[in-house]
Amino acid sequence: MLKFCRTKFVGFERESDDILKIYGTLDDTLYSMQIEIKLQLPELVIQSLTGKMRRFTTPFCEEATNFLTKGAGLKIEPGFQSKVKRLIGRPGCRHFANLINECCESIIPALICMKYKELHEENPEISIAEVIKEVKETYPQIASFCPTYSNLLEK
Repeated sequence: MLKFCRTKFVGFERESDDILKIYGTLDDTLYSMQIEIKLQLPELVIQSLTGKMRRFTTPFCEEATNFLTKGAGLKIEPGFQSKVKRLIGRPGCRHFANLINECCESIIPALICMKYKELHEENPEISIAEVIKEVKETYPQIASFCPTYSNLLEK
């Protein structure tokens, strides 16, 4: 009997006031890879994108890391995910492109968490609705970036 298992992990940390570091790993029966994205705030522009293939199926897979540099300079905005698929996924590795897009989708909850922490120190009674409003005003380009969170940001 064939067995397949896939695990993905995405996380973030604030490297400095103007740099958000997002990292992700994909590990399954066939592939294992990791991505690290440094994102310039508040512009939401990728400053650097690095990755590593740890397990792969063909000699061409490892060469996909060469296409990651094409992600530097991309801005998180509507159309971003298509650009990643076109610039990194098609010529390099669709698994890398998918992982990058999932990492970048985590930006929205990351920004909400960071803004909540910042505003909660000033006002412990602040509501999540006020935090979301503040995030939308600071980062208007994310409102229609990710279908998963667009409903949350429209309110």
